[in-house]
Amino acid sequence: MNGIQIETMHQMLAIVTLLLGALLIAVIYNAYRIVRQPTLLLFIYGLFTLIVGITFADLVSIFTPDEFIVLWSAVFSRIVVIFGLCVMAYGILRG
Repeated sequence: MNGIQIETMHQMLAIVTLLLGALLIAVIYNAYRIVRQPTLLLFIYGLFTLIVGITFADLVSIFTPDEFIVLWSAVFSRIVVIFGLCVMAYGILRG
């Protein structure tokens, strides 16, 4: 496999990750509607930012071939992932 095939596979897996993340968020939101516990809402917000952060660099590489932007999108992606994990931890510790 050459570099282009591997990059294409990363991009396809990023899209699959987004779809599965949206499904998981929908299931958790359905549970929130039943129990009305605010901790689940914070957990959903954290999970959303975590999923977007995980896939952000791969999604940026779909839309732009510029190496500089792709490199900095990976850095921004890590920052968003850390923020999402912090929101999830806050929601769990608060509950």
